[in-house]
Amino acid sequence: MISKFQFLVVFLALNFVNLTAQESEQPKLVIKPTLALQLWSTYTDGQQLYDATFQQFESVDNRLNSSLHRSRAGIKGSYGNRWVYDFTASLDFVGQDVLSGNVGAFNNTASPKFRIWNALVQHKISKKSESFYWTFGYFTPLMSRESITSPFKVGSFEKAWSQNYIRRHVTGTGPGRIVGNNFGGLFKGANEKLAFDYNLGIWNSRLIGFSGNSAGEKFSPLLTYRLAVHIGDAESKKYSRGLTFNHKGQRKGVTLAVSGSRQGESDLWKNNTAFGVDLLANFGNLNLAGEWMKLEREVTNAKSSATTGFIKVGYYVPLANGKEFEPVLTYVFLDGARDERTQQLATAQGVFSGKDNYFEITLNYYASSKVRLSLAYTIRDGDQGEVPANEVINNYFQQGGVGTVQRGNYLGFGLLFSI
Repeated sequence: MISKFQFLVVFLALNFVNLTAQESEQPKLVIKPTLALQLWSTYTDGQQLYDATFQQFESVDNRLNSSLHRSRAGIKGSYGNRWVYDFTASLDFVGQDVLSGNVGAFNNTASPKFRIWNALVQHKISKKSESFYWTFGYFTPLMSRESITSPFKVGSFEKAWSQNYIRRHVTGTGPGRIVGNNFGGLFKGANEKLAFDYNLGIWNSRLIGFSGNSAGEKFSPLLTYRLAVHIGDAESKKYSRGLTFNHKGQRKGVTLAVSGSRQGESDLWKNNTAFGVDLLANFGNLNLAGEWMKLEREVTNAKSSATTGFIKVGYYVPLANGKEFEPVLTYVFLDGARDERTQQLATAQGVFSGKDNYFEITLNYYASSKVRLSLAYTIRDGDQGEVPANEVINNYFQQGGVGTVQRGNYLGFGLLFSI
């Protein structure tokens, strides 16, 4: 017979084994530090600055400028199999000369400023499939291909500046970050040669009232969507919020998508919409991407609109020494009103007008999976239309801190380091 003491020992042993098993089944917290640095040196030719005294554009000296164009630092990770998180900060445009040709703000104080870039949590609601995810936090609305592609994965020297026009029209800021909820997922066919993914988001309205802390007296949430079909190989095996351009010869497939946004009546407008289509085609080493989007706003029964987008083609070349080479050609455009009456209406409604086009040729050399060197040349062209020469109507003429400019062309050298 088993004594009470033996029974107690066996009971405690079994409970210890059970508790150990339960502990091993507890979700595991994974913490991954992240860092990405994009360092640029540019040489600008032909930059002009508007002289209010003589009411004309005057050339400024050509210049060599080095800057920390972008940086990202933070932590990402997971908790168990169904929760992921991302907390990332940014430090951008440090050392940038505002009279250099590249577009962007400046951050040249004695102590440059960090800002929150992403702060989100994502939950996989569907246990056994990729069909249903919920993401909640501060991040970019999941619409527009280039907007949701990391600047470190776009292939071109600079992220197509069409995404800046789209973000500013939809969210009111160039970074495009706001707080909201997104629901998305990925569905694959039986033979995995046809797949669909979707994203549907509901976001805060612009906080323009009470010192930037309220949407104002009238309220309407921002709604966004993106629906994509993948023919051939899907872009990813699992649902993903981010996209990439170069699949390094591993994908043979085409993605076609529609995306857009709508916000109803607010203190700013009667309605504000964006609608567009985008494409990614990867045929082995050949990569092709493009996007077209219409930005439209209605205020007091009058509408203003502009279109923006890009075309990008690249070719991936594995080298004999294990390195990689990638030439990329990019054309980016904004096309808005150019007659005086329509432009004045667009300006009053906060809609871009005129023309802003540029062509960029980039040569990328991947020294390793963590290091990319780039050499690029960018040719700029803009049209102010019929408005006065000192008016800022799009990014070709806009540069914070100096007034109205006409952008020059620039030769750029870049170093990208990421972990």
